[in-house]
Amino acid sequence: MIHRDIWGALRGPLLALLAGLIAACAAAPPISQPSPSPAIRTLASASATASLTAPAAPSPTLTPAPSPTIQAFQACSPLLGIASQDLPGIISNPYNPPPLGSDDPHQGVDLVQVQNGIALSGLPVQAVLPGRVALVVSDRFPYGNALLVETPLDALPAAWLDALHLPAVPATPEKRTALTCPTPAAPATMSFEKRSLYLLYAHLLEAPAVTIGDRIECGQVIGAIGSSGNALNPHLHLEVRLGPAGVRFPGMAHYDTSASSEEMAAYCQWRVSGAFLTIDPLLLFQVKP
Repeated sequence: MIHRDIWGALRGPLLALLAGLIAACAAAPPISQPSPSPAIRTLASASATASLTAPAAPSPTLTPAPSPTIQAFQACSPLLGIASQDLPGIISNPYNPPPLGSDDPHQGVDLVQVQNGIALSGLPVQAVLPGRVALVVSDRFPYGNALLVETPLDALPAAWLDALHLPAVPATPEKRTALTCPTPAAPATMSFEKRSLYLLYAHLLEAPAVTIGDRIECGQVIGAIGSSGNALNPHLHLEVRLGPAGVRFPGMAHYDTSASSEEMAAYCQWRVSGAFLTIDPLLLFQVKP
């Protein structure tokens, strides 16, 4: 009975103590982790963003731009649509220069367009070299409708000219011509200190629509194949000569009773005087400087 009395005496205080402990545990605030500092939050955010972004491409390596290629100088084909390398295949009368002072047999080349065995007219004629008009001939014998274009040597690349192997000038004719060669009323003033190439385009379909002194560009259409003048069929007579720079001819004709003394004198000066030396026209398209 003594033990029961002791328990009875202690039970009250013990229950009260236990109830206090339970209440204290229930009222205690939860334990929380400390918030990261702003700097830590920034680093964490940047790290997360970087992990979601594709890696940046490496910076491109800068390479210097290539230097522009300087095109080698080339003479233009005298006929539209026909390449220069194909010209030998359409020659109807080749270059066959006579001795200096003679007018025969052939001082240029004749180029012809043939279809079904028939020589055609109308194919556009182009300037072979740039230059200026030195003569315009309108239906005069023997060249018919013709154009003469001067190209000064100092306007052409030196390497191209060196490869052309131009002859020395002036030259003394080896034989006297049988042509009637009157002295012009106003002889042209010629100086051989500067020289030029002169290209004659003859037997054109129509008279050239240019005047003396006009600028002509390489590849410019200057007429069309015809049969004017002393031509049995349509063709282009291309004649190339080396002579003194700056010469201008007011007209040119011969072998015709209607030719004036001035026209005949100009023809003789051009053809047989030795001041203008002939050059094979095909050489202009074969030069490889």
